[in-house]
Amino acid sequence: MRALLPTLVAAFALGCGAKTGLLVPDAISPPDVADVLDAPDVPDAPDAPEVCLAQPLPIERFAAEVIFVIDRSGSMLERTRTGLTRWQAVTTALSRVLPAVDRELLVGLTQFPGAITSGNQCGDNSRIELAPRLLNARNVLASLGRTTPTGGTPTFEALRAAQAWYRTNPPSGRVRGRYLVLATDGGPNCNAALNGATCPCTNVNTGCNLPRGNLACLDDNRTIGLLGELSSAGVATFVIGTPGEDGGSLPQTLDRMAIAGGRPRPGAGVSRYYRAEDVDEFASAFRTITTELVRCRYVTNPVDDPAQVSVRVGGRDVPRDPTRADGWDWTAVSSGEVVLFGPTCEASQRAGSEVSIRYGCQP
Repeated sequence: MRALLPTLVAAFALGCGAKTGLLVPDAISPPDVADVLDAPDVPDAPDAPEVCLAQPLPIERFAAEVIFVIDRSGSMLERTRTGLTRWQAVTTALSRVLPAVDRELLVGLTQFPGAITSGNQCGDNSRIELAPRLLNARNVLASLGRTTPTGGTPTFEALRAAQAWYRTNPPSGRVRGRYLVLATDGGPNCNAALNGATCPCTNVNTGCNLPRGNLACLDDNRTIGLLGELSSAGVATFVIGTPGEDGGSLPQTLDRMAIAGGRPRPGAGVSRYYRAEDVDEFASAFRTITTELVRCRYVTNPVDDPAQVSVRVGGRDVPRDPTRADGWDWTAVSSGEVVLFGPTCEASQRAGSEVSIRYGCQP
């Protein structure tokens, strides 16, 4: 016990020293650090130029209905410079052209004058003969083949019958356009309300100042008015004409009819109607019109500013060409109809050449 006492005393002393005998200084505060100067302002980066992103527009192939309104009046039996009658020239031309578009174009027919009686050379023109549909070329050509030209030229009544058919038969399926193709060799007549003593007369041989002679009065104003009404309602008319011997004003009348119809022949310094006098010229006119309606023709949404529309074919921008030689052009802005022409049309027919339409970003 005595031997352990000094050891315990020493241990006790060490324990007390660890608790109270070591003086630990207070924590030393770090010296003040000088304030850091504010970084100089960095100028704002200039705004990046705005990138214009044209808005794609919906696009689909155009399908069309066409009623051929064919003049079968007696003057269509007159001979052309090739020896055929005008009637033979028209029907032969259609036999060349219609089969080529039979699967693409809905075709119908009306001939004027309609059924003729001995007391009425203007006929019954109250209805169309064949409603437009696909694969109708054979029926149209067969009907024309059974026809013998005779009678007057009731153009107004024939157009009104086509108008009535379109009004009562809404377009179906992909049909986006409705048209008439009027082929005639004479001025419109058969308006009993006109005065034979004062009217321009389509009968240069006997005149109009005879009993019932007023039916040969030129019925231009009423016919042109109806063509304008049809066009305003979305039914445009192509006019193919053969000026005959029925008055020196007929070419001007045909021009006025073509303009009122809404589809005049394009180009400067030419007649506004499609002039044709023999098989080749009629075939060329029919082919030009039907090709325009079935090939390279598209429809998109109507837009507020047509100048802001651009067209691409196969990934390449193509220019608008109002002369319709190469590029694209509007054919009816109000209904969004766009057609490609020339080499641009041909390029669009190649495999992989997608056609697209955009809106905006034009200067």
